[in-house]
Amino acid sequence: MLEKKSFKENFKIEMEKLKKMTFQDKIWYIKEYYGIQILLTIIVIAILGSIFYNMIFKKDPVFTAMYLNRPITNESYEKISTEFSTYAKLEETNDYWELKPNVNVTLKDGIVTGGMEYLAKTNAMIAGQLLDVLVTEEYFINHFANQNILVNFEEILPPDLLEIVKDDLVYIKNIDGIEGAFAIDVTNAPIIKESVYVAGPIYFSILANTKHLDTSILYLKYLYNI
Repeated sequence: MLEKKSFKENFKIEMEKLKKMTFQDKIWYIKEYYGIQILLTIIVIAILGSIFYNMIFKKDPVFTAMYLNRPITNESYEKISTEFSTYAKLEETNDYWELKPNVNVTLKDGIVTGGMEYLAKTNAMIAGQLLDVLVTEEYFINHFANQNILVNFEEILPPDLLEIVKDDLVYIKNIDGIEGAFAIDVTNAPIIKESVYVAGPIYFSILANTKHLDTSILYLKYLYNI
């Protein structure tokens, strides 16, 4: 029966082998016998390093807005992304925000017939408090208002801003039959008019579980050029 050598003994033998080899032979030997192990080690270190970096240094977005069935042009996406960062002074704190400009779900006679995966992702983002603002059409405003997950703008907007948007407030009944201003018709807001390229009313809402209410209200002011 062969005697099983310890790691220390095997290591010593390998070192003795390498000492007797030329430099080129050493390179060939290491590559031939240890190449896979070295490659796997590098990959593991890279993955662990990436995880560690994201855990320690990567910031979460300070605000996320989604345009659902109300897409904006590519040019407007770049413009809005840059302008709102400046407007909200995010660059001063090295923070960033996320704009999801073209999320599309197909509707036919009030029934979702396509893009269910996008709707599921939207619901998951809402449940995880990863979505703050939703800019969308009437169907989804009613859909989310019926789930009691939209803020009532009459309760959260400062008086001066409420006075500016009061004629654009959209009143909807929630699942409890209570009517509230759960959306704002922003169709004629300057930024929206030059950005969204589909016809029909465009509604602005804020998710009730947002962690960034102040920034969400600031985004509304930005859309109105206030």
